[in-house]
Amino acid sequence: MTDKETNTNSKFNVEGRVWINSENCSFTGQGKIELIEKIKELGSLRKAAAEMKMSYRQAWQNINKMNNLSEKPLVILNRGGKNGGIAIVTEEADNVIVAYNKLKTAFDIFIKQQSEILNL
Repeated sequence: MTDKETNTNSKFNVEGRVWINSENCSFTGQGKIELIEKIKELGSLRKAAAEMKMSYRQAWQNINKMNNLSEKPLVILNRGGKNGGIAIVTEEADNVIVAYNKLKTAFDIFIKQQSEILNL
């Protein structure tokens, strides 16, 4: 049996993920976008990190890195006391989310088209 005969029932898929990089480092990707969306939903970095099963430190580092790479802050963190601080997602972050989602949609269409070509 040849390789072609073996694979006649196989379906191949092209896969990939989208990252936006700046100066040879990751600015944002799906995980960081989800983190910003959770912060917006919950109003707290700590709560967003917990819901995503991420350490507070890792979440803070991700937000801090994006804020430092962006011209304007994406998330403003206000330290809190007994009940914790609040986190404010800025309009700049909303713009990044929209741009990322448009790029991801276009990328997903491209990936689907390439999978279809591969399986002709």
